[in-house]
Amino acid sequence: MKLKRDIEGNVLEQILKKDPKALKQMVHSYSTLLFQVAFRITGNKRAAEQVLCEVFRDLWENPVHYEKSKDSFLSSYLIKLCKLKCVNREELHITKLLSKKSKNYIANNATI
Repeated sequence: MKLKRDIEGNVLEQILKKDPKALKQMVHSYSTLLFQVAFRITGNKRAAEQVLCEVFRDLWENPVHYEKSKDSFLSSYLIKLCKLKCVNREELHITKLLSKKSKNYIANNATI
């Protein structure tokens, strides 16, 4: 466990320094796992790929968010972030659908 934490810590340090090799290493290490999580939630390959991109972009742009989290391992943080992004994506999709249906209902049932 300590070895994994040390390795993740070293990679995260490099990400904080904006080393593209470190990001590439993270993508290589976690993309399969995160894709499986995202695909199970979204049920859509394209959506899962988009979520994956968002997760790694968020890690690249905001690595301090992991440092502020209470997760012991970066992998745990990334899985939680992936799930959160999937849920947010689904909520946005549902909101758009409901909004569209509401507008159609109002338009079709409006009496002037």
